[in-house]
Amino acid sequence: MNARVFHTSDWHLGRQIGRHRRDAEFDAVLTEIVDIAADFAPDVIVHSGDLFDGHRPSLDDMARAARALQCLGDIAPVVVVAGNHDTRRVLSFLEFMLSDLGTRTVDRARVRFATDARPGSLLFAEYPAAEGQFTVRVGALPYLHPNRFAYEFADQTTATATYAERMRAVQADVYRRLARDRGPNDVLVFAAHLFVEGAAPSYSERQISIESHYATSAASLPLVEYGALGHIHKPQAINGIGFSARYAGSPLQMDFGETSDRKSVVLAEIAPGREPRIEIVSLESGRKLVKLVGTLEQIRADAGRVGNAWVKAAVHTDAPTMGLAETLAEMLPQATIVAIEEIRKGTEKQVLDRGTTAADVPSVEEFLRDYLSEGRASGPALDHVMDTFADIQEAPDPTDRANCCEENLLAAAIDGRKLDSIDRAGVLNASHTPDPEMLP
Repeated sequence: MNARVFHTSDWHLGRQIGRHRRDAEFDAVLTEIVDIAADFAPDVIVHSGDLFDGHRPSLDDMARAARALQCLGDIAPVVVVAGNHDTRRVLSFLEFMLSDLGTRTVDRARVRFATDARPGSLLFAEYPAAEGQFTVRVGALPYLHPNRFAYEFADQTTATATYAERMRAVQADVYRRLARDRGPNDVLVFAAHLFVEGAAPSYSERQISIESHYATSAASLPLVEYGALGHIHKPQAINGIGFSARYAGSPLQMDFGETSDRKSVVLAEIAPGREPRIEIVSLESGRKLVKLVGTLEQIRADAGRVGNAWVKAAVHTDAPTMGLAETLAEMLPQATIVAIEEIRKGTEKQVLDRGTTAADVPSVEEFLRDYLSEGRASGPALDHVMDTFADIQEAPDPTDRANCCEENLLAAAIDGRKLDSIDRAGVLNASHTPDPEMLP
């Protein structure tokens, strides 16, 4: 018999695709996660960080998180680790709500949150497992920004240490506390939100948080039965460290840097001194993110495999193509097109020289369309901007000294000319000689 740990991570509730919210997708995938957990019947559930996408989640997303965590808490005790997108105050409020407005004691709380990495505030929790045969000890390390070391850790002897060196010391402290007075039936789990050196990112995480100087070495991870890691959205194992440690990854493809990722949750069956049994269960909910690149003919050939997806299209054309958004929408009736880039060969980096003629220079319209197509506008919005620009070009120029029709009519009245002798478009049909009948 083994202790059972259910591992999920990086929900990023509130994440949008452009201006499109994904509430229905999140609801579906959270229901799927709860159903998988119920079938697995774990002893402990670990969420390894980034519950929300923003530091100020909406009330809808707070309610969504509370409902999902409450459902998971009804299955097994839950430990949630704060990620770099989470804040202590938000998670503390959520914990308050899930503890019946603070009336449940810590020992009776079904959902606990690790928000503080200081030595005296680290979260350690123990849960009976395998029908009392084992005890699962969870040591939780929330995301540690380098500034935290300066403001929250009083040890001045480490002031000049690198981030990796400081992280190594913190993780060693977690392990000392986790393994203190360890019995033969204690199963150790390290839950953390951090970037382990060598992990393969999906290029959808905040790039500054996955640079090399933010990485912790795999060798410095605490030696436990299972490492439940969060922060990297691509599900993967950390190899060569002597124990099983995994990134559960995000439950949905969060942006177009994750189009090739297969999303999942981790079911871990572990025991002291035994090879763990790890099962990866794929998540089927949520719309796929698809990038289409090629000519309209090539995209048309691929359109049948797209279906109900979020689509980003890069279309190669020989000349400016009007109604491109409508054409793509007809090709992809089930998809939501969130971005269109029109690429014309030779216009990206055209260099003008002495031999360039006026006919070789792109028009103002072409320059504007190219500029807006670089992530600033696409689809119907781009067409609307171009139509508006055309209207502006056709409107009277305020710097043009030619009179408009109203001014010509006024001038005719002042000059004593008959108004029916004036072209309402501003062109005079009569001579400037005053009409005697109009004189006083």
